[in-house]
Amino acid sequence: MLSLGTLILAATTVPLPAAREVRVVMGTAAEVSVTGLADPGPALNAAFAALDRVDRQMSLWKPESELSRLNANGSGQASPDLWAVLRLALEVARDSGGAFDPTVEPLVRAAGHLGEPPRSLTPQGQAALLAGVGHAHLHLEESGRVSLDPGTRLDLGGIAKGYAVDLALAALRQAGANSGLVDLGRSSLAAFGAPLSVTVRDPERESGRAWASFELGESALSTSGGDQRPGHILDPRSGRPASGVLAATVVAKSAMEADALSTAVFVLGVEEGLALLERRRAAGLLLVREEGRPVLRVTRDFARRHRLRPAPQVLVKP
Repeated sequence: MLSLGTLILAATTVPLPAAREVRVVMGTAAEVSVTGLADPGPALNAAFAALDRVDRQMSLWKPESELSRLNANGSGQASPDLWAVLRLALEVARDSGGAFDPTVEPLVRAAGHLGEPPRSLTPQGQAALLAGVGHAHLHLEESGRVSLDPGTRLDLGGIAKGYAVDLALAALRQAGANSGLVDLGRSSLAAFGAPLSVTVRDPERESGRAWASFELGESALSTSGGDQRPGHILDPRSGRPASGVLAATVVAKSAMEADALSTAVFVLGVEEGLALLERRRAAGLLLVREEGRPVLRVTRDFARRHRLRPAPQVLVKP
């Protein structure tokens, strides 16, 4: 079985021959599966090469990456890959009212999530960091040039993995595979050709009992929260850890879109998060507890379109 955050994913009706490989990419375990190829090796290598390419371009753990250089210089000409990610990041930031924001790097670094010790900030220090956070400080020109206001730095951790998954899946399609699946770090996944059965487990326990299951067709999903470290997802508007829901899972047309939206929804909470998904024509479910009872809050028509099957103790609400 494949694990995706609070989700356990199992592929069904997978034709033979099949091949599966796991490698460490972007600091996490990446799994790629493919069927229908006499020699799957080149397709697997192409998919992992796509993941590695995005890592080399957009990792903040690599001082030589394109993103690190942009942060250091404050401006530069973006590659087509970085440009595509920044355009969607800016779009989702605007549409979510800043609940997702690519300029959150100063807050993430101060919280100790980029390999440095967490810093204890005074209210004045926190305000100084927040002054450089916000999508209005990111400027994109149609020529592909990017500029940042003073004090502004980018962190694409909430969207770059999704983009990498999209590129890797495209490589499998281009190779002529009958079906393919890319699972990056148990938080971002996309598939085609073979349906997936998804089990939603208790997000507060690593091996908790199932809350529900649903089906995923040829689309992508991302989950935020659940088994991620407490306080890992920050609200860019306040700098404080987001805590509105236990976990947020989004199904969208691309893994990049699902990645950004799951972060935004986790920050926004139930009502605003579901409204954002409806506006973006995405689907999703939010895991919460109401008076101690497990509850799934879902977008309209999610239950029917994805054949949602809740466990007896779980309440499903739109």
